Amino acid sequence: MRETTDAEQVDPADEPAGPVTIAPTATDRAPADRGDVGSRLFTDRWIGVLLTIGSALALLASFQLSLDKIRLLENPDYTPACNFSILMSCKSVINSEQGAAFGFPNPFIGLIGYGIVIAIGVAAASGVRFPRWYWVGALLGLTFAAGFVHWLAFQSIFEIQVLCPWCMVVWATTIPMFWYTLLHVLGKLTRAGWVRALQSWHLVPVVIWYLAVAGIILWAFWDFYWADFFANL
Repeated sequence: MRETTDAEQVDPADEPAGPVTIAPTATDRAPADRGDVGSRLFTDRWIGVLLTIGSALALLASFQLSLDKIRLLENPDYTPACNFSILMSCKSVINSEQGAAFGFPNPFIGLIGYGIVIAIGVAAASGVRFPRWYWVGALLGLTFAAGFVHWLAFQSIFEIQVLCPWCMVVWATTIPMFWYTLLHVLGKLTRAGWVRALQSWHLVPVVIWYLAVAGIILWAFWDFYWADFFANL
């Protein structure tokens, strides 16, 4: 019986390999684990959810304002349901010169613009991956919307001197849609530290933004309305 020599022994390299587990590298980890520009909140899907909810509310407000405008054209004595007091009056804003800034009722712009935004939001929330240039285009549209609603807010507070509840819904929804889309697009364009810092503190500017608008309204109407309102509480 022949003995097996060292040369004839089986090479360990020829033995069947056992199960191999590959640990994810730093580049394979999910963006949310790294805490960088691609944080979980600023993915296409979550921004799509935000745009869907925000534009749905703005679209509802625009639709109601459009209906009120049509009813006022049919009957100038019609009183919209959002006329609550001398301070809250949709009718005064709708019938104002600023209510048709481009020669036709402003709510029609909202029906078109927010209709486009909700389509983008639903698609992104469903998993559609848009190229960066598409998000830049969406940001440009929301930048126009943010600038326009702030101009309308200024006109409503300081020129017309009444507030429109449905208009304020549009203000309140446009601000976060613009801000979070801006941070999302910046995250796609650059990995700079200041962008990650803005994304980490994303909620602070929105809160300050809302408080600033509320403070301006309180200050502008203090002698006209709020002083008597709080005195009668």
